[in-house]
Amino acid sequence: MVKDMAKDEDKDLKDDLFELFCFMLSSARGLMDEPKVYGPFRIVDSVSRLISILEKHQLADDFLVREKKKIEEGKYSVMDGEDKFREFLDGLMVDFAEELKKR
Repeated sequence: MVKDMAKDEDKDLKDDLFELFCFMLSSARGLMDEPKVYGPFRIVDSVSRLISILEKHQLADDFLVREKKKIEEGKYSVMDGEDKFREFLDGLMVDFAEELKKR
């Protein structure tokens, strides 16, 4: 019974990751014809989606959950112009760099 549950969880995780891969690949193709700034947006969106998968499978820590919330609140700043979006990305980079030093 426990073995079956583990197999189900593994399949669920694999399915979630496969969907993310499909999103990322379709994003890569779309970027061939989309504005340049969409690239960073799609990468940040992929990070958020990956954190969601980790959350669903109880693998995300508090830091990742907080950062996902920041991403969801700030990723559309891309619509406010490149400077605003760059500032948003710089803030995320500082957060992650500081966390990396702690780990």
